[in-house]
Amino acid sequence: MEVICGRKGDRMLKKWYRVQKLKAIFVLALAVVFTNAVVSYGNTVKLIHNQQEVTYSYEVITQLENIQSTFKDTETAQRNYLITADADDLQTYLADYQQTNSNIQILSKLTADKHQKQQWISLLERKITNRLNILQQEIYLRQNQGLEAVRQQILSDKNKQIGKDIQQLIHDSLKAEQNLLQQGVQQSQASSQKAIVIFFIAAIVDLVLVALLYDLLWRYIRQLQQTELALCQSENRLRAMIDAEPECIKLIARDGTLLEINAYGLAMMEVESADILIGKPVDAVIVPEYRAAFADLHKNVCQGNKGTLEFEIVGFKGTRRYMETYAVPLRNESDGTFMHLALMRDITQQKQLEAQLLRSQRLESIGTLAGGIAHDLNNILSPILMSVQLLQKKLPDQQSQQILQTLENNVKRGANLLKQVLSFARGIEGKRTIVQIQPLMAEIEQIIAQTFPKSIICQIDIPKNLWYVRGDTTQLHQVLINLVVNARDAMPNGGILRIAAENLVIGEHSAQININAKVGSYIAIVVTDTGMGMSSEIQERIFEPFFTTKDVGKGTGLGLSTALGIIKNHGGFVNVYSQIGRGTQFTVYLPASTSRDAHSLSPELESVRGDG
Repeated sequence: MEVICGRKGDRMLKKWYRVQKLKAIFVLALAVVFTNAVVSYGNTVKLIHNQQEVTYSYEVITQLENIQSTFKDTETAQRNYLITADADDLQTYLADYQQTNSNIQILSKLTADKHQKQQWISLLERKITNRLNILQQEIYLRQNQGLEAVRQQILSDKNKQIGKDIQQLIHDSLKAEQNLLQQGVQQSQASSQKAIVIFFIAAIVDLVLVALLYDLLWRYIRQLQQTELALCQSENRLRAMIDAEPECIKLIARDGTLLEINAYGLAMMEVESADILIGKPVDAVIVPEYRAAFADLHKNVCQGNKGTLEFEIVGFKGTRRYMETYAVPLRNESDGTFMHLALMRDITQQKQLEAQLLRSQRLESIGTLAGGIAHDLNNILSPILMSVQLLQKKLPDQQSQQILQTLENNVKRGANLLKQVLSFARGIEGKRTIVQIQPLMAEIEQIIAQTFPKSIICQIDIPKNLWYVRGDTTQLHQVLINLVVNARDAMPNGGILRIAAENLVIGEHSAQININAKVGSYIAIVVTDTGMGMSSEIQERIFEPFFTTKDVGKGTGLGLSTALGIIKNHGGFVNVYSQIGRGTQFTVYLPASTSRDAHSLSPELESVRGDG
């Protein structure tokens, strides 16, 4: 026990270490992923900012170059117009003039949030505006005073340096923006290289972590697979052990539904698959009068107590069985409640044997009592009969003779009735010979054909190779007559009466089922009717003396009891199966004669046996 506990502790400790290691790797992986995300986000933001700065510098440079170009075009177009006074040159000048102003406005908006750049943009805008005003004045002089006036104006102009200042200012601005652009490109490239390096480092770290996680998960999954395989093998072994158990084993949920059942239980319930039963209430097959007791047992077991109960079930094919259950509680580890691993044993045979034993004891007691009463009554009837016979001689008149004859007949009838009772009580003795069943059956068939109603159809099935019986022909005839007459009375509206016989060998198992059966060879004679049938309560009493279900005056209640006495005295026994509304079947088992007895047959019977 200490070794087992130690192994279990080692397994638990290893499992704890594996789980903790897996948790640590998982936390580390989350930290690395988070770090990579933060770094990647920072690099991305920085790259975006650098890219925006580079784009901004490109736009500023583009606008400066546009201003420089359009400003030169404006001056050129103005000079051409001053010289030629051509209207096309004037239109070109005006278009370039408008474009220069537009470019200046675009540049001003582009640098609106750049305070330092706004200063030189404002300066550039003022200088360009002044220069454009001068150009416009020269155009006015050319149009109103002629070329000479314009020439004098240009020569006397004190603002000749403005154009050069504008070009220098644009040149300086372009150079400054180009420097900024170059710095932005360099920073962007550096950030990109840094991001690439960080990406590769993060990728390597991620690959290492993925490899570690994969290794741990693979080992863990493999361990789970091995555990699952071991559990499956253990479950299969347990299932094989449970299915091999020759008793019904059930696992019942707290709500009374079936969770598990073994193979023997399926056979007992007369189903082929457990799916028919799983999830269904277990008390569905219990006979109604036992369900309340079973519910109390289940409730008590689900409270943590053990219990036993005997009850009756009806299988899915209609077979009734007496069951004895041993119920124990099974704790549900998830919530601490109890379920109901019930072990149910089929005690139908035990109940039948007990009933047969009680019936035999009851019949023995009744037989002893009946024998004593019959003996006393016979002593009473004897002097009455003698007195009647004396009176018949002394009273010759016809009226007296009729009265005395009636009295004599009733006394003899009572004597015959007492004779039957004595025969039943003492046991019937008679001359035993080797008896063939076929001629006996033929005689019974003839009686049925001549005396039974035509609404009853008789079917006889007797094989030619039937064994022989050592017994009293008259007594066996009485048994068969009694059975077929009872069958006739059970079919007042007609039906089918079937008489069959067969050779049968009873083994150890069959001998244990019936208390009166012994191992050996038997002839089984089966009398079946399609009549009204009998309830189980009536079946338990049909062999009792004086018990009858017939109307008063139509039966003595000694027919079946006498027949049973004859069968027992022949070393046989009888089984009865009946259902209300479905008819009754009597099976008489008579020991078959040995081969040595068969040699004592008369020559006529020997010839008959040879034909068989």
